[in-house]
Amino acid sequence: MLGACGGPESSTSETDEGALVPAMETSEPSSGGDVTAMAYCDDVATWDPAWASFEDQVLTLVNQRRAAGATCGGVAKPPVPALTMDARLRCAARKHSRDMATNNFMGHTSSDGVTTPWQRITSAGYTYRAAGENVAAGYSTPAAVVNGWMSSTGHCNNIMSSNFVHLGVGYAYRATGTNYRHYWTQDFGRQ
Repeated sequence: MLGACGGPESSTSETDEGALVPAMETSEPSSGGDVTAMAYCDDVATWDPAWASFEDQVLTLVNQRRAAGATCGGVAKPPVPALTMDARLRCAARKHSRDMATNNFMGHTSSDGVTTPWQRITSAGYTYRAAGENVAAGYSTPAAVVNGWMSSTGHCNNIMSSNFVHLGVGYAYRATGTNYRHYWTQDFGRQ
């Protein structure tokens, strides 16, 4: 597995809102999983409508950035085609955002230290040739989290990568008992 980290772990946005974990990417194909994807995703199939709206807004904002081109860590990135939402990647992203919110942590590996992004993506039924993940916490709006990711080299590179054609976004909120309240995951893929 090839991992790529992305610069600073904290936000460089003007509001200093939120925090980021270095981005991850792999180009090692998945081998598929034995878990029934529908059963794996059952607990996140129904989602708070406001949260789902935030997820859809992130996709729109990301595609606007991809269409315009960007500069990631001082390197100009040309415009790239829009990503399409994939329900399996959304499942993996939602499960991870909910885990982070429920267990008050932020990282790529699950709260129990066992499940990686690649295992979540495969368990959701997505067999990939390339995959990546961005996570963030504390950003209260879709615009703020996308701005935070675009200000970090590794996260920006994932967003602007032509290797990816699908995206799943997961957002979860927990009002009490957490450091950040707002938790975000983007899972990118190409089959």
